[in-house]
Amino acid sequence: MKKFLKVLVSMLIVGAIVALSGCSSKSGDAAKSSSQRQTLQMLVPGYDAGYLKAPVNAAIKKYERANPDVKIKVVSVGWDELNSKIVKLYQAGQSPDILMVGSRSLRQFAEAGVLEDLTPYMTKKYEQNRIQSVMATGQIDNKQYGIPLSLSSRALFYRSDLIDHAPANWDELLQTAKTVSEKNRMYGFAIPTDITSGTDELLNFIYQGDGQIVNQQGKFVLDSPQNIEALTYLKKFKGIIPDPVDTARGDQVKLFKNGDLAMFISGGWEKEELDKGAKKTPYKVAELPAGKQKAVTLVTDSYTVSAKSKHKKAAFKFIQFLGQADQQRAISKAYNWLPVTKAEQTDARFQTPFMQPFVSILNDGISEPKVPNWDTFNKSFTIAVQKTLTGAQTPTEALKTAQQEVQK
Repeated sequence: MKKFLKVLVSMLIVGAIVALSGCSSKSGDAAKSSSQRQTLQMLVPGYDAGYLKAPVNAAIKKYERANPDVKIKVVSVGWDELNSKIVKLYQAGQSPDILMVGSRSLRQFAEAGVLEDLTPYMTKKYEQNRIQSVMATGQIDNKQYGIPLSLSSRALFYRSDLIDHAPANWDELLQTAKTVSEKNRMYGFAIPTDITSGTDELLNFIYQGDGQIVNQQGKFVLDSPQNIEALTYLKKFKGIIPDPVDTARGDQVKLFKNGDLAMFISGGWEKEELDKGAKKTPYKVAELPAGKQKAVTLVTDSYTVSAKSKHKKAAFKFIQFLGQADQQRAISKAYNWLPVTKAEQTDARFQTPFMQPFVSILNDGISEPKVPNWDTFNKSFTIAVQKTLTGAQTPTEALKTAQQEVQK
């Protein structure tokens, strides 16, 4: 009996040791699995306030389910502090792997060494699925630093009960504005030069006049003959436009709805307000009138990869996932943005009379200028246009002053 008890105790001890060994092994495996899980941080401006929150969260959940070895962590930052925050995090060695930035700021960050050149990650198959002019908004010196995630362009809104057909070129735009203004005692057109939101509307005319803000070397050319000619044209609208200095871009739709404005340039976000007043002030949308050429400013935000990321391949892989048609559609639809992939171009929502003028001109789209410091350029440029339209300076004088300011 004693012998039996000794054997039994020995067996129980051995079993306990084996069991503990097994638990330890499983626990170690779990710990090892957890430690090996790759965490990618993605900076999303305005995320805490709800910007892109729903589509981004859905995409992250789907990606993590398909890639259990990857964890995506969102880092939120306010829009107003976005650029300064990116620089501070970079300098502190805490830069998130993926950064959402306005494409206009790409040169500033690329030249500071903040961003990874994504050109080596590009494949023909990937590029073939994207709209070329839109992808160009993410390029600096022919290198791909950003992958566009959002896109807006501009079109001409006009009173369809007062104007028989939309003006197709600059001459027709000026003449139509003068005619409708005289006949109806209203403003024929609007040229807002508010520093906060009017720049992209003004850039349309620079590009249509075959002008540039910076040349291929990234040097400012504000006072070029083409730009002077574009501002000389805009000056001809004096007297038939509301005060350009006091009129913000957001004021245009209000003037239009009140019956005080016949034509203006803006984006697709105006539809909701215009539809509310459509009985009193019916409207149509058309492509922007051409100058020396057809052109429209393309405004995008882009995904970028931090130059200090330790997971660059994994970061780009997630960006590729976000850019797939089904993921991109969810992001574009959330804000009624324009297509950034070729697959989206055929979607029903882009085939309506309202959306077609925005989409049909995309191949003639030109990126916002990639300048070393957007805020400095923006202020000098818009003030130059203000001085021109108010007669305070000639187009030549105003642009030469602006050129000197941005070169400091």
